[in-house]
Amino acid sequence: MKIKLLLIALLIISQHSISQTIEFGPMVQYHRTAFQKPDSGTIVISNNGASEGVKTTETDPNLAFGGYFGYYTENTFAYIGELFYVGTSSPNYGDNTFHSINLVPSVAAEIMNTNIFINIGAGAGFILNKPDFEGVNDVKGESYNNIDFLVKFALNFRLKELFTLDGGILVGGSDIVDDQNRFHFYFGARVPLNLILD
Repeated sequence: MKIKLLLIALLIISQHSISQTIEFGPMVQYHRTAFQKPDSGTIVISNNGASEGVKTTETDPNLAFGGYFGYYTENTFAYIGELFYVGTSSPNYGDNTFHSINLVPSVAAEIMNTNIFINIGAGAGFILNKPDFEGVNDVKGESYNNIDFLVKFALNFRLKELFTLDGGILVGGSDIVDDQNRFHFYFGARVPLNLILD
C-alpha cells in the first residue's frame, strides 16, 4: 500500500513538468538469481503478528538483455519502462532454468541533483518454459504459473547522453513453481542510443 501511495504521489508531483529528455536504447544486466520459499522452521514476529520465514536457495549467475524507454522530467523525476529476457536458476536445482520475458515499468527520483536516482517499479514476467525438476527433492513441479508479478527496487547512476548504471533487486510477488518465487539481485547498464546517435 505504501508503494502505491508513493507512486501516485510521484506522478502527481511531476504532472506539470516539462519534458527534459526522452531516451531509449539497449540494456544489459548481470543477475544473481535464486528461488525463495516459505520456511516453517522459522517464525518472524512483527507488528502485524507472526508469520513463517523465507528460505532462499543459493544464487546462480544469469545475463539479462533487452531494451528500455525513459522519460526524464525537468523536476528530476523519470518514468522508465524495461523489456528484457533473463533466466532464473539455482545450483540447488541443477540445470533447471526458467526463461522469461519481463516488462517492468518504474518511477525514479533523483537525490538532490547528484545524478543518483532511487527507482521503484512493478511489472510482469512471462515464463517461457516449464522445467521438469527431475531428481530435485525440494520441488515437485506440480503447479506452474505462466505469469509472474515482479517488484523492483534499485539505485541508478545516470550520466546524461552516455549511460545509466543500474543496481538493485527484482522479486517475484507470485509463485512460479509450487510455493516458490524468484529472487534476483543485479547490476547493469542502459545506453541511450537515440541521444548518442543524435
